Amino acid sequence: MKKLLGLFFGVALLFSTSAYSDVMVGVKAGTGELEGNAKAYGQYAAQSADKDSQFGAIFAEITLGDTGFSAGVEYIPLDADISLDGAGSSTSANVEDYTTAYLMYMHDTGDANLYVKAGYSQADIGTIKNAAGTTVNSQSSELEGVMVGAGIQTNEIGNGLFGRFEVTFTEIDDVQATTTSHSGTAVKKSADGELLTVTFGLSKSF
Repeated sequence: MKKLLGLFFGVALLFSTSAYSDVMVGVKAGTGELEGNAKAYGQYAAQSADKDSQFGAIFAEITLGDTGFSAGVEYIPLDADISLDGAGSSTSANVEDYTTAYLMYMHDTGDANLYVKAGYSQADIGTIKNAAGTTVNSQSSELEGVMVGAGIQTNEIGNGLFGRFEVTFTEIDDVQATTTSHSGTAVKKSADGELLTVTFGLSKSF
């Protein structure tokens, strides 16, 4: 995904000189609600937990001619520790380089621009911090899933600037880890999740 991000911004710079494409870059900030769902294993029942957190992101988009479609990439330049047991948990994992590549369709209503988007999100998962007496034998190295969203963009508010309000939902695929505890028996654990975000943004057209 890092290579995709670099490639996209390189292509955006190339297309910024084209008479047939516009480039939009911007920033956004808001709240994300992450719900994690750990599946049952052994004698342990399934459990779920959720957490709200503020975040910021940067994005860039290239319009695809006069089709109304744009291709975009969004990047969150922050990392986070995630756990089902809260901030005081003895087990957690660090997630960083959260990136989403997407396709967006925008419709001009006259007073504003409505849009929908769909894409694929991916982030790197660091080494799982394990509880005392537990060894992590293997683990997923990436967090990934399908994203859908919708939003509204204002008409130009001056100097090529536009405001945005957006809601997205991401269905996160299974994340897995195999651990060994005091019993010496290897156990495979897995969890999935959903991420709901609500953001306000400011973008500039070039």
